[in-house]
Amino acid sequence: MAPRHATPSVPPDVALGVVTLDGAALAAGAVDDAGWVRVAPRGEITTRDGRRYVFEPERLVARFAADGIDVPVDVDHAISRKPLFGERADAVGWIKALEARPDGLWARVELLDAGKAVLAARTHRFVSPTFHHTDAGLATWLHSVALVAAPALAMAAIAAAVPAAGAVPARSPDPSHHTERRMIKAIAQALGLADGAEEAACLAAIGTLQAERTAAAGKVDKAVHDQALATLSAAQAQLAALQAADRKTRVDAVIEGALKAKKIVPAQRDHYVALCATDDGLAAVEKLIAATPAGLQASGLDAQGAPDADAAPDPAALAAQATAYQKKLAEGGQTISIAEAVVSVAANAGARGVGAADQKEARA
Repeated sequence: MAPRHATPSVPPDVALGVVTLDGAALAAGAVDDAGWVRVAPRGEITTRDGRRYVFEPERLVARFAADGIDVPVDVDHAISRKPLFGERADAVGWIKALEARPDGLWARVELLDAGKAVLAARTHRFVSPTFHHTDAGLATWLHSVALVAAPALAMAAIAAAVPAAGAVPARSPDPSHHTERRMIKAIAQALGLADGAEEAACLAAIGTLQAERTAAAGKVDKAVHDQALATLSAAQAQLAALQAADRKTRVDAVIEGALKAKKIVPAQRDHYVALCATDDGLAAVEKLIAATPAGLQASGLDAQGAPDADAAPDPAALAAQATAYQKKLAEGGQTISIAEAVVSVAANAGARGVGAADQKEARA
């Protein structure tokens, strides 16, 4: 017998290397036409570590027919194990048909050139199925069949896969198992995992790293991102300040020019400034001011000085004039009050430009 250890990360419902059958029919037959070979026994088997499996060939044949897909043949269960390490695993042949017979499950194998070369070299003369099973150990699906280098036994060669609780597995003479364990340990250490980490944990860690690297490829460091945002914000604020200062300079020039040219009055200044709040508004006001003529002429008051305090009317003289004016109107048949007479006299005096000298003369 040649005990074999299954890869630790193989799902618990998949068994490989558990059953090894003599492939003499395959090895002894014509290499160009392998023909039929038994790939699984019938009934119940018990592994050396105490596990139990049950093969019902009819069930496996029915699943094969329902799938309608050829089952691959590989070397040393490569298709089930190598992909776990990211390695390529090619088929060396294909199972084209399955048949249930009294002694087990038989398969019609068509080998590729690689498979024929393996058999011709007589390095792998036995077959071992990889199959899915229920928790009770019932085989439900034939996944693949491997050419293996098991001892030349005519009947099944059974080996331990994963030790059952409390069971002591037989020592394996297969050095590949120890090589795999060393590889797994080295990978676990490189990933920062515990020494006892299995392949599944290693693969999960590798997947996480790949996802992080993919995500990081589209991201920028937070400090760099924040600094870029701060720089952009400062630049935008500076630009806005420059634009505001430039607009204020233009607005002041337009409004002050309009006031100086007498095109608007000071009371209109704030209104025109509000209209210049936007670039479009400023442009519109510029056009409006340019089209407005200078319609406000000088009043001439700038050349006049402040009135002389001595030029103010004398109250006594004004009262005398008002009385005389009231008497004169009464003689003509018109009656007015003394207040009306004062207003009329004062108005007439202003219209004639009566000065202080005239008032003094009137009093005399």
